[in-house]
Amino acid sequence: MEEEGVKSALELAMERIAALPQLTAQEIAEQKERENAPVGKAIVVKYLSGTLSSEELPLELNRYQGERQQMIRRSLLMSLCRELRLGNTLQDVERALLGMATVAPQKRDACEEAARGFHTILDAFETAKQKVLGEFGEVAGRDLIQLGIRGSAVRPNLNENESWKRHLAAMRQAQEPKLEKIRKDLLEEVLRG
Repeated sequence: MEEEGVKSALELAMERIAALPQLTAQEIAEQKERENAPVGKAIVVKYLSGTLSSEELPLELNRYQGERQQMIRRSLLMSLCRELRLGNTLQDVERALLGMATVAPQKRDACEEAARGFHTILDAFETAKQKVLGEFGEVAGRDLIQLGIRGSAVRPNLNENESWKRHLAAMRQAQEPKLEKIRKDLLEEVLRG
């Protein structure tokens, strides 16, 4: 009697599966991309943390073959490209670009061009930041004096100043369209070849 119950439950499950709509070729490709993307991201995490050197990136990719290797490579390049942002240190950005140039050596010129563009944006951002930082420092210093806090050792901590944090975030956001263009152009170029 139990065998009949299990059998009918199995048959019921099979009927449900058969009733599901068939996936299109595009949906299957997207599913494969979703399955392989974490591998590329994991390689990038190991690389950026220093566990892997840039010379080891191609070796890691060569552990995979065919279509799967191409999906992992795409995910790896996309993850490295996302590192081109103002919140990262210059060393982190340069390491990401070196990784991209190592994985796509024929696109080294595009990586160097992206580095120049990033440096230009970073320099302009840092110059503007220092100018505004001085202004915020003066205001915060006057506020401390009004509170009766004085002395040569007293310096305002702008990292705790909400107004400064908001202004800095707005300054970063203003640079984002330029950075996005650099990331988009670079990614298109390295994925092309």
